Amino acid sequence: MILSELSITNFSGIESAELLFEKGLNVIVGETGAGKSILLGTISFLEGDKGKGIKEEGTVVEAVFLDGEEEIIVRREIKGGRSRFFLNGKRVPRQFIKEKISPLITFQSQHETISLLRPSVQLKVLDSFCENWKLLSEYREIYSKYKDAVSRLDELKRQLSDRERKIDILRFQLNEFESVEWGEEIEEELLNLSKILSQAEKIKQIQAIVKIELYEGEDSASNKIGRVLREIESLGIEELSSRLSEVYYQLEDFVFEVERSLQIPDVEESVDEIEEKLYKLRKLREKYGPSWEDVKFFYEKVKKELEELENIDFELETAEKDVENLRKTLEELGEKLSSARKKGAKLLENRIKEHLEELELKHSKFKIVVEKTEFSFTGMDRVSFLFSGNPKFPLQPVGEAISGGELSRLLLSILSESGKESGVLVFDEIDTGMSGKVLSKVAEKLLKISRNTQVVAVTHSPVVVALADAVFKVEKGSDGKITVRKLESGDVEREIAVMISGEVSQGSLKAAKELMERREKLEKV
Repeated sequence: MILSELSITNFSGIESAELLFEKGLNVIVGETGAGKSILLGTISFLEGDKGKGIKEEGTVVEAVFLDGEEEIIVRREIKGGRSRFFLNGKRVPRQFIKEKISPLITFQSQHETISLLRPSVQLKVLDSFCENWKLLSEYREIYSKYKDAVSRLDELKRQLSDRERKIDILRFQLNEFESVEWGEEIEEELLNLSKILSQAEKIKQIQAIVKIELYEGEDSASNKIGRVLREIESLGIEELSSRLSEVYYQLEDFVFEVERSLQIPDVEESVDEIEEKLYKLRKLREKYGPSWEDVKFFYEKVKKELEELENIDFELETAEKDVENLRKTLEELGEKLSSARKKGAKLLENRIKEHLEELELKHSKFKIVVEKTEFSFTGMDRVSFLFSGNPKFPLQPVGEAISGGELSRLLLSILSESGKESGVLVFDEIDTGMSGKVLSKVAEKLLKISRNTQVVAVTHSPVVVALADAVFKVEKGSDGKITVRKLESGDVEREIAVMISGEVSQGSLKAAKELMERREKLEKV
């Protein structure tokens, strides 16, 4: 992952700037107070930091990160007095940007906390050095299963303490379901039956009227049609007799259909008994519905919960065995991880000591302590980096008793062994207060780190500038406006010459050229 482009508009004196970074070592130079730290502040601003004196209408900072062939475009702007954040053109919350970008960038400043030296990050540095990722992945997989098993066991224990009361409630609910046949079809059937039975007397009256008036009575419609039909047939008019004959048979069919359709079911229940069943169904649906699908879902849930509670003793025993077996496996993997870390800690400790000696901290002390802890997502260990710049003073956690210069050199030593895992490294004047041999070694370390991880650094050192892949100069005009430009090769040489002697001269240009040639020699090593 590298920072490819940085575009700035209306940011604390920077009206407009477009920076195209190189993959390796990028340095930012300029006079004291020119605005170099402001330039780095745009990256913090992009991450979501509030910033100081930069909330101006129209402020826009946009960065393009490259992850292989994929572009990640992050943008923050001030519009209408409010910040707006965008990821690949889509507006997103501030926290989303912070979570996305913060892991990609490591800031180092002598005046700020160094995230790389937090205990959690120190553990990551050690695992990276030991190449523990496969073992750690296996451990985390078991740890996740172990946590789930513990949660399941705790839930079963909680259920056990409240078991009898819950069983009584569930059995009562189950009895409500099983004491009556229920369902949408049954409710509809009972409603129809109730309707028919409640109209039984009227149905009987209608059936009697139909029979007498239309079919069986002496003066019924059927008899009248029959008499007319016989008279017409006697005349031999076939068409008329055929049509009336059809009417006669339709009437007969109608009478039979009335008798069939209005038949009263032969049931044992009375209307009151059927209404009582319907009342129970309605109460059941209102209580556990509103739909019969909801009622069915709740019924299945009650049956399952009751079954689980009645079998909880067996489940509890099984859950306890699962937890114990996973705990043993987790402990075995944790011990392997601890062993690898302790072994790797000794090697990394010695490597960092070698780097510290090269950086003229020969009398300093450094130690990596691996202490056993409870199970956690990262293993069973707590890792601490301890340091003392004076052999007479005891070792203390890094950051508690260390000067800015010592901290910078320790950081470079650590990054020389673990820089691949650090994303984009941003250094704000890491070389302050250094000179001579130390500064030369610091520059070499920065170059080495930048071969694996992109580095962006503010510097006052010509030695560091001479090793850079890209140099950006920050200048502030008399009107307070800040400009940023990328220096070409000839400009870089002249800039180094000025940094060496304060002016461009034959001697300073020669010295600058020698420094730049040194990079070619280091690249071959």
